[in-house]
Amino acid sequence: MAVKFSAIVFMMCVLSGARAQFVPNSSQMFQFATGYNPAFTGIEPYADVKLGYRYQWTGFGDAGPKFINLSGSMRITQPADLITHAPRMSNAAELNKSGFIPAGKRAFHAVGIHVFNESNNLLARTGGIVNYAFHYPVSKNTRLSAGVGAVIENTKLDFDKIRLGETSKENDPFYQYLVQTGASHTNVSVRGGLLLYGKDFYFGVSYLPLVNKVVSTSETSFSEAFYRGTVQAGVSFDMSPDFQLKPSVLALMQMDNKFSIDYSVKAYIKEKAWFGVTYRDVKASVFLLGFNVNRTFGASYAYEMSMDGFKTFNDGSHELVLSLRFNNFKQQMPSVW
Repeated sequence: MAVKFSAIVFMMCVLSGARAQFVPNSSQMFQFATGYNPAFTGIEPYADVKLGYRYQWTGFGDAGPKFINLSGSMRITQPADLITHAPRMSNAAELNKSGFIPAGKRAFHAVGIHVFNESNNLLARTGGIVNYAFHYPVSKNTRLSAGVGAVIENTKLDFDKIRLGETSKENDPFYQYLVQTGASHTNVSVRGGLLLYGKDFYFGVSYLPLVNKVVSTSETSFSEAFYRGTVQAGVSFDMSPDFQLKPSVLALMQMDNKFSIDYSVKAYIKEKAWFGVTYRDVKASVFLLGFNVNRTFGASYAYEMSMDGFKTFNDGSHELVLSLRFNNFKQQMPSVW
């Protein structure tokens, strides 16, 4: 019985850990938006770096899953604007009759990376994403961004941490089979996304399995695609000069066309401090708190708790995200996303 039980647990871990389309496991989804949709790359006017650490299901102790996400994005060209660029223009005809710079000069390119590591005692997954996005103005205050991301990820199983009960590893045929065949899977995929956004709103969609290719695998690995795409939307309401309310939604579409949806609302006070709550339709709630220490540094914390019978065992999940903003010449704070 012990052998059969360990085999079942092992297979559950493999199936849950080796999904072919990586998306960040985070309680602060907006912090790692490029991990869901590459079109978010470069959406801020400064170089944006975020480091997140999530400790999930703390009631399981060292066996609780842990997630590290490091992302960064920057514009490799900057859009021309009247305040910065007009005095330097040698040809006044570049300005149209309305006084605006032509759309082509207000477009820009951006690149970004996302490095991740996930471990749950038995399984470890590491990898990275390289993103590119092109942002084009469709009106005075609205842009359309198209992005593409290339993902490589590897999933491995640590056999030494598989417990086989009273049966020794040396005499267990199932364990010996795993040792001989191995349990490592490397996958390369390409995803694409679109994003329509302005100062106070955004709406984006992405399709994750544009390309999905197995580089190397073993018989014990699960390599089929799990997620089909994502939908993101958010808006900002100015309740007063010093108070903004920002509701948002993130929906993950699985390959069976079922959705997993997160509903969030955040309140910002003088752009210095913010707090919020997220309801996840997997029956979990997230409580959020963050601070923009200055124009360069920010920090936020999230506590997630299950709302079903599983809460008896998991003791909640904790996540800390640190943010750095470089070359923030216009001294801007993060936008609605």
